[in-house]
Amino acid sequence: MKTLLVAVDNSVVARKVVTLATEQALAMQAEVVVICCVDPSYSTPAGPLDITAGEDPADFGAAQDEQNTAEAAVRHALAQLLRAGVNARGRVVAGESAETIVAQANELKATMIIMGRRHLSPFNRLLKGSVSAAVIERAHCPVLVDVRAE
Repeated sequence: MKTLLVAVDNSVVARKVVTLATEQALAMQAEVVVICCVDPSYSTPAGPLDITAGEDPADFGAAQDEQNTAEAAVRHALAQLLRAGVNARGRVVAGESAETIVAQANELKATMIIMGRRHLSPFNRLLKGSVSAAVIERAHCPVLVDVRAE
């Protein structure tokens, strides 16, 4: 079965990315793995935190830290995919975003990576770098970037 890797965070852009991923998954008859990357210094589990679809995000309360925020973002994405009838599961993974997304895509033998693009100012792009550009450069599969304005 084809696998789509969908990278999300806790933003409005992520909801649009999940909508795009839903369309792609249904069209390609693919399963979806939703990931959210966290800074390793804020990560609690020893490896990826695997999350299954079907758990109600409302049951987990308000996120208070980076790990919980990432977990909530993944759970919300999974709930949206599940409502659309897409087979999906999720992971919270510690590591630098671009490297981690590409590594997870390789590990999962993903058919495609789907992610959003933040519309950074030239100064912030220089300071922080573009995660989507770095993923495009390093990925061994197609990368679909939702470039719609926030």
